[in-house]
Amino acid sequence: MQQNISVGKSVNLLRWISVLNFNAALLFLLYVSLTSFQGESQFFADESELYGPMMGNFRLMLIYLCVTEIAVYSYCRLTQQFQGILIMGIFVLLLMVSIDFYGFINQVPVDDNYSCLFLYLGLSHLCYAGIQLKLPKPHPQQ
Repeated sequence: MQQNISVGKSVNLLRWISVLNFNAALLFLLYVSLTSFQGESQFFADESELYGPMMGNFRLMLIYLCVTEIAVYSYCRLTQQFQGILIMGIFVLLLMVSIDFYGFINQVPVDDNYSCLFLYLGLSHLCYAGIQLKLPKPHPQQ
């Protein structure tokens, strides 16, 4: 009986940490997207002379990603089905790889912070969705 209670507390703590990390990742994406779109990002190097018009594409991509994240997160929270967040995490990790590939093919150096952002965001998605899908739901205390 005592072991079940401590396992339940550990599961709830793990679930709470994953929720906190996931929400922090979404807030960080929102912050980076908005500051980058305004042209005053502290996260990415200012290489507008190198990227030229391509810099606008990166900024717009971040805004689209942010809007998509909010839509997927809202839908998954309302329906309590977290498979969409899992798919979104895989998509974000693929986006990280594709941006590096794009820079390699076009011989344009891409800021490493894009890869760091997408890696953190993608792993946060996978961790959060995996925990929500696999761990047992908390039972109300009676």
